[in-house]
Amino acid sequence: MPSTLPTQKRASRDWTSLPFDINDRVGEHLLAADDIDYYMAFRAASHNWRSATKDYPEKADYSDPTCFQPSKWALLGQRDDLITLVNVDTGRFLRKSIPLLRKYFFIGATGGGLLLLGEATDPHRALVLNPFTGSIAHFKAPVPVVGVRAIAVTKAPLMVFVSSDNGDIMWADQNSERFKRYWGSDDGNRPTCMTSFAGLVYATDQQGAVIASAVSDAAAGEQRPRSALTISWDTIIPCLDTSLDTSYLAWLRTGKYNLVESRGDLLLVTRPPYFASTNQIPVVVHRIDTERKMLEPVSSIGSRAIFVGPVRCLSIDADKFRGIKGGCVYFVESLLVRGVDYKPPTMTVFHVAYPWRHFISFGWCPPEGCFRPFIQVLADYCRSVHYSELFEMEAREWGLDDPSSSDSESDESSYSETDDEALSFEPDE
Repeated sequence: MPSTLPTQKRASRDWTSLPFDINDRVGEHLLAADDIDYYMAFRAASHNWRSATKDYPEKADYSDPTCFQPSKWALLGQRDDLITLVNVDTGRFLRKSIPLLRKYFFIGATGGGLLLLGEATDPHRALVLNPFTGSIAHFKAPVPVVGVRAIAVTKAPLMVFVSSDNGDIMWADQNSERFKRYWGSDDGNRPTCMTSFAGLVYATDQQGAVIASAVSDAAAGEQRPRSALTISWDTIIPCLDTSLDTSYLAWLRTGKYNLVESRGDLLLVTRPPYFASTNQIPVVVHRIDTERKMLEPVSSIGSRAIFVGPVRCLSIDADKFRGIKGGCVYFVESLLVRGVDYKPPTMTVFHVAYPWRHFISFGWCPPEGCFRPFIQVLADYCRSVHYSELFEMEAREWGLDDPSSSDSESDESSYSETDDEALSFEPDE
């Protein structure tokens, strides 16, 4: 007669009664991975979990949008009240519905995920929204009505910086009546790439000089507070290309210079000349020592993949994204601007550690309703100038041409898994 084993009732586990230190470690891990929305969901799950993390960080101002400031998210798409983001370190995708977006003009997003909005009514004052916490900071200054390349936000005090489609850099704090503007040097050498790093904003120009936001010089013994009024732009790295010709043809011959934050470092990435042979490719990546104001050659970027476009740059962990090769720089062409029909991007890929070059092109398809490989979505992200509805509204009043509907950043992106370079995903709601 077959024997039967006694059944033992499995004890239920009360996960809400985990020890305090374990709850605290879970919370710290979520914050370290920049999973702010997971952290908030973790705190909301139970009273004990919320109590274990309620003082982290201590004395935080939760009405400040830079509290729990996202730093590893890229905004891939926005339409109406829906935004699609990707975490460049974990490979996690997130789609969020933010009904508040329907009440404002969407101007753009920082490289970390904060949103710059404009009020719907005149004078269209600026505000910064944290899409994870819902915190909003209001500004007195109206938002710039320009095509937007990049946006950066710094703290102490809270300031927002905007890089326009023609290279100007504009900034304001919450007390500014209007945005201040930096046009570049007098010889027409304009900023081409802007990013935030370690609490400051950095930019490079067509000749490879790197400038940084700093408090302008004060009289001896005088301490000037940091504000929009006291910000000046100091050169920390002189021009790498001393030629006076900054035209497009000169760029083809001498390369282009771009800034990107990657794994805690600020990198200067140089696009090699178009006609350089594979065996003669120069060093394309330097680390910027912002303290000593020096460039250090970089021989390897590990598992990172850097996408460099004519509008913005992005560094991702290639191990988390299938079909993307680590240790490489993807140079994206061409620029996507208002009024120009959509054309698929092309990319030239260079390996940093050894001479290797590869070309990638994509078949033509309309930007809406077309399933694009994820690598193409990243390419479009790096080459698209964003024009807000406010810009289009004023452009129509000025009698300019009809706006193009091909701006990829204002479209909700579609993805498919059609080849090894594609990535399909199911975003979290």
